[in-house]
Parts: sequence; structure tokens; C-alpha cells
Amino acid sequence: MQLFFQPGIPEGIHYLDPEESRHCIKVLRRKLNDTIDLVDGKGTFYQAIISETNPRKTAFTIVDQQTEKTGDYRIHLAVAPTKRLERIEWLVEKTTELGVDCISFIECQNSERNRIRLDRLYRKAISAMKQSHKATLPVIQDVITLNEFIEDTSGLLNDTDSNKFLAHLSKDSRPLTKLAAPAGSYCVLIGPEGDFSNEEIREAQEAGFQLISLGNSRLRTETAAMTAVAGLHFINE
Repeated sequence: MQLFFQPGIPEGIHYLDPEESRHCIKVLRRKLNDTIDLVDGKGTFYQAIISETNPRKTAFTIVDQQTEKTGDYRIHLAVAPTKRLERIEWLVEKTTELGVDCISFIECQNSERNRIRLDRLYRKAISAMKQSHKATLPVIQDVITLNEFIEDTSGLLNDTDSNKFLAHLSKDSRPLTKLAAPAGSYCVLIGPEGDFSNEEIREAQEAGFQLISLGNSRLRTETAAMTAVAGLHFINE
């Protein structure tokens, strides 16, 4: 099933943007009165009929809609951007496919990068959402310092202390699968490849974050993030 993306459907926008229109009419050669499937990125699938085959503004009429079935848990991933942008793009793509509600980027003391391309990451997430036949686009937040993130966590998640985790290899860390209970609202901090500093770990623990391990191997940033997201989905199966 080919999905098209139009975030403004709930507000009454019933046409595709120029890029989606060109793909629909010029590439896929859809015709007047053809049926197309759409998502709004907010959790709803739509079925529509093409009412105007304009390659820059293809209009459609909604004939059916269905809310995406989601689990009773929420995943917020907070990760330090890697030095190479393509690894961050890969992470956004793959976690969108798995299912994640929010991706925040944090600047730590050992960070190698403090800037990202939100527009490019947004496009990667849209493509991954459509490819994996999902209707919900994750929120992607620009880089803020770890301190700013920790101070605002209660506002971002409104969750309980037992659902806030920081991935770190140490004797005090416990397996994620032992600490995370099903049907929770989870926030997981993933540090840079230079790891969190001792001061950052202490401040996070004071804010209610628990230290978790993701196995015995020392993982790259994007691998650790993927492992955490996959683990939380496994816990909720």
C-alpha cells in the first residue's frame, strides 16, 4: 500500500503538497477518481478519491478514515547527536519504523555535535513512517543541554520516576528489562560515545533517573538507542 502524507487533513486541507502531488501523478500515474491512502502523522489513516490531478496540488475527497491502533505506553528517546549526521538520520529512520513518540537531542559535556538538521530529520521520519505503514510521526526536538532537558522532563513527559532511565555501563546499572514495567511512559537518556560525565550521571539520578544496562557490550550511541527502544517494545508485547 502506497501512503501519502498530508498533516493538515484534520484542519480541512484536502490536497497533496507539490512533492507528494508530483509523485502521485507523474511517478505513480494515478488518475482522476483513483483511490489513494493517506496519513496525517497524528494517528489517522485516510482513504480518499482523487478529485483533481494537478501535479503540484492534487486534490482529493475523503471517503473513509481509521484511527491507528497504538499500545498503552509511550517512549521518549533523548540522545546525544553523533559526530556523523548520517548515523543520526539512520537512528531517526529506524526508531520511527519501530515506533517512538518523541526524539529529543541533548548536548552533554562529551558531545561531539551540538547542531542537527531538523528539516532533514523530519523528512527521514516521514519517509520511515510511510514505509512502515504507520500513521503517527514522532515529535523531533532540537538540541538542548542535558541540564535543560532534565529540568524540563516533568513537563515533557509528566511521568513517574520509575520510568526515567539513563543508559550507562557500571556496576550500579540494572538491566532495562528488570526495571521497566509494561504500560509505562518511558524516558531513556543515551549519551555520547564519550559517555555521560560523573557529574551528569549524579544530576540525572538526583532528578529520578535510574541507571540501566543494555547488555554487556559497549554500544555505539545509535546502537544503544535502538536497543533501548526495541527492548521497551519487547517488554510491552
